Amino acid sequence: RASKVMRMWDWSVPPTSAHREVLSIVPEGWHDQPRATRKPPLLFVHGIAHGAWCWREHWMPAAAERGFPVYAVSLRGHGDSGGRKRLGRTLLRHYVHDVMQTITEMPQQPVLVGHSMGALISQLVADRYQPRGLALLTPAPLQGAAYMLPSMLRRRPLDAAKVVAGGTLPLRSEQLFVGLDETTAARYVDRLGRESPWAQFELFVPHRIGPVRCPVLVVGTPDDRVVDIKAVEQTARAYGVDPVWLPGIGHDLMLDAGWEKALGVLLDWVDERC
Repeated sequence: RASKVMRMWDWSVPPTSAHREVLSIVPEGWHDQPRATRKPPLLFVHGIAHGAWCWREHWMPAAAERGFPVYAVSLRGHGDSGGRKRLGRTLLRHYVHDVMQTITEMPQQPVLVGHSMGALISQLVADRYQPRGLALLTPAPLQGAAYMLPSMLRRRPLDAAKVVAGGTLPLRSEQLFVGLDETTAARYVDRLGRESPWAQFELFVPHRIGPVRCPVLVVGTPDDRVVDIKAVEQTARAYGVDPVWLPGIGHDLMLDAGWEKALGVLLDWVDERC
């Protein structure tokens, strides 16, 4: 019922647009290749408090080297996108709007690659638009993450209290990374920004979408200290696929040591299925 209300709201009061930072790398000669046989573009969607920068560090240049045109959007209020002053009133539907607008500017139907909250946003986008493929990396679950709250209250009561009070979920290097050196990990953590309290709240409630009719990849890691194994399994089960597990890599698998292996899983899947 809530999803129907949100859909009616989208139609009757559509989200306003905001300036979007979109990073891109298009391999030389890609536009000259036959449209039917050239590699599909990838659109990366980041998670809580991140920005397009997290994809630019490793994955975008490495994927472009393999012939993929790559794009990464900073959701409003993140990175160098606009909307920072209105972040406190931003909902997931605004982020969905940002991704949809970015898709309309791309040269052809992309493969959506979402990380954490970005994976949930990508699923909500796929409810409105059929991408070439849908890759969900350490995904926030459609079913909602409310079941994680008791565990958070036990293990990190101050963090839980901050989220309940409307603050950004604190993300520390030990939660995001497993094998990264301390200096590099600290540099990445320093780049994290604020998150919308309303969007964070929406991560805890269930979302319902229609059938997704494109190939779906679900990737998780047993060493993730943000999204647990249950959430990854729930997401994979919803699409009738087996999750791919990458032990030894942390939640931020695009930045952690071992990012090459995670990217290889994604690109091999796109080559084979999309």
